Amino acid sequence: MSAIVVMDIGKTNAKLCVVNAQTGALISTDTTHTGTIDAPPYPHLDTASIWSWYVAGLKRLQKTTRIDTIVVTAHGATAALLDDEGLVLPVMDYEFSGLDELRAEYDLRCDSFEQTYSPKLPLGLNVGRQLYWQRDRCNAQFERARYLLPYTQYWSWLLTGKAVSEVSTIGSHTDLWNPLEKRYSDFAEREGFAGLFPQMMHASESLGSLSAEVQAATGIDNHCNVLVGIHDSNASLIPWMSNRSEPFTVMSTGTWVIIFSLGTPLPGILAERDCTANVTIHSEPVACARFMGGREYGAIAGDESAVATETDLLSILEQDAFALPAFAETGGPYPGLTGLVQSKNMLSSSQRHALASLYCALVSDESLSLCHSSGDIIVEGAYAKNTLLLQCLAVFRDKQVVYASADSTGTTMGAAMLATANVAPPELIPARDSDQNLRRKLQNYKIQWHQKVAEHRLNSPVAELA
Repeated sequence: MSAIVVMDIGKTNAKLCVVNAQTGALISTDTTHTGTIDAPPYPHLDTASIWSWYVAGLKRLQKTTRIDTIVVTAHGATAALLDDEGLVLPVMDYEFSGLDELRAEYDLRCDSFEQTYSPKLPLGLNVGRQLYWQRDRCNAQFERARYLLPYTQYWSWLLTGKAVSEVSTIGSHTDLWNPLEKRYSDFAEREGFAGLFPQMMHASESLGSLSAEVQAATGIDNHCNVLVGIHDSNASLIPWMSNRSEPFTVMSTGTWVIIFSLGTPLPGILAERDCTANVTIHSEPVACARFMGGREYGAIAGDESAVATETDLLSILEQDAFALPAFAETGGPYPGLTGLVQSKNMLSSSQRHALASLYCALVSDESLSLCHSSGDIIVEGAYAKNTLLLQCLAVFRDKQVVYASADSTGTTMGAAMLATANVAPPELIPARDSDQNLRRKLQNYKIQWHQKVAEHRLNSPVAELA
């Protein structure tokens, strides 16, 4: 079988996926957990372990499969500094809190939101903030760097030895890109960061074959072609950009929920509510909103697996159980608030999952409004499998139609579409209907929830200090 292999590297898990090049069908997926090493000079991603896992997986696959193309898709807010030999500094985990040491100084130097549409995010979610800190605190190593690579292209470099840049990752709230003028930001030029990026290439362009070292380690010969690769959330747009008329919205869901509102204006989106402009592989800006929905869901639902039903949802509504934001310290539409669950009774496992689904639908609804979402809403990834969450979201977005993508691997299949036209857009499944009684209860609950969020904000010590 001729195959496309997608290396899909998320913040929580890394996947090795095989797609049939002739039919476009997903054949197999292997998954491993990605880790962070909490050691000097700062918490950093365990890229060595992930790379070893991928090399072993490619070696195993090539014994039964003709791997013709490899495409990388990886999470954003991450970059690698290299010289000709490799990393000069470990790849920083964007959840490193030590960057706050230079936050005030950095914020005075970077460009305005109206130039970059990159909000001032917490921790290291702006790549420019990471670079600024690394240059100040690890200057000797930083000065050795010859290349600054987006995280996706770091993995493409490991495969091929060729250093290139690509716009969908550079344009993802890095402070380093001006999306309206389609160039590096003034800040990136002033600080010298722009000059470290190698040549810009399109995500679908070829880098050629694997390096001799990787060929020897995996047994894959030089017929295999490696593409430049793409930012993971942007890969979710690929199946829809060519066959749908704007406006429409794509929700890419996993550890992060990234909402892309295509065909809507950028002016009016709010930096302080975690809105931004991402950039498509064609360098076009897209109004976006984000929150760490996978982590928030898990914080409310707990570790026990359960399938919540409509009965569980009704019990949540009837006993006035509420989850109030926010359960992750990584931005979102409710920054500065600490998550809180209010319930008169002890909740069962399935009821906690119902509450988590309801909460994530409400936060999604707010984020959709903040980025001016209009037209159909296509949900792909983890939320696409949560019929209860989608049912609630459909009630809250009653002027729009909510669909679940039947393909739960939107990033993987979107990346594969860079290599072949044989991958058809997934089937879209409308969200489940709710009867009038449930619709009324959900709309009333939404009003109550927003009132409680307002009270929560007033009572928050962080909000008072702000």
